[in-house]
Amino acid sequence: MITITVGDNSLKAEGHANYDLPGKDIVCSAVSTLMQTLELRGEATKAKGYMFVHTDDKEALQLCLDGLKMIERNFPVYVEVIT
Repeated sequence: MITITVGDNSLKAEGHANYDLPGKDIVCSAVSTLMQTLELRGEATKAKGYMFVHTDDKEALQLCLDGLKMIERNFPVYVEVIT
């Protein structure tokens, strides 16, 4: 499961979705795409199965969070957003 934790001006993604095999996991790809897009508006720390993004762009943060919550609604076994 991927756990998304919402902080002050930040999002942290940890874990692996395990929806499908590596390279074919659409849930992981969707979360990664949103987090990497948010990185364009801030600074990121990355490691295998981990990404932390800090940004002062509240609108970009909210848009990314909205997308992550949509993924959570569609794939609740694989993604959890903790606010």
